[in-house]
Amino acid sequence: MQKKLIFIVVICVSFFGFSQNDWSLKKEADNIKIYTRQPSNSSIKEYKAVTTIATNINYVLEELLEAPNYYEGCESNISYYVKELDDNKHVFYAHKDLPWPIKDRDVVTLLTVEPINKKTIKLTLESLPDEIPHKSKTIRIKKLMGHWLLEDMGGKTMVTQQLFLDPEGSLPPLIVNKLLIKGPYKTFKNLHNTIVGNKSF
Repeated sequence: MQKKLIFIVVICVSFFGFSQNDWSLKKEADNIKIYTRQPSNSSIKEYKAVTTIATNINYVLEELLEAPNYYEGCESNISYYVKELDDNKHVFYAHKDLPWPIKDRDVVTLLTVEPINKKTIKLTLESLPDEIPHKSKTIRIKKLMGHWLLEDMGGKTMVTQQLFLDPEGSLPPLIVNKLLIKGPYKTFKNLHNTIVGNKSF
């Protein structure tokens, strides 16, 4: 199982459901669509990424929950599994090295699995900034909201991700907004490649 960047994208991207602006399609390639829109109360944009994968919904769910175990001093650019709070609540950690003079960022994310009906599963994301000790010379992300939505399309699964994140500090919104296309696209490409490369399903 390859190391995934499923949650690393949250270091650079965003979701708040109260935005009143329409989605704007910014990239469409490899069966992946990336949309952005401007929240009414933030200079940082939010994004939505959508794709359809030729596998069953439970397999996609397993892939999103798969991650190496967290350890002190873990590598950057990888999502790590910290612990299970109960059967439906899972804690993940991710660290992002950024070029000097920008401070590194990290995030502790609570993922809650919520079956909506027999064909739809929602994975809600929120920040748990104080769940594990803070790192030196690293800004811990505090404001993060979003979700994954998995929809059974009869042998295929439609996957949607929406996310809002405020990276805080002095990182200019212009730089953050430029990453709204690259980050989600890479995440979805990795998800496709992992599933296609696994012949067991």
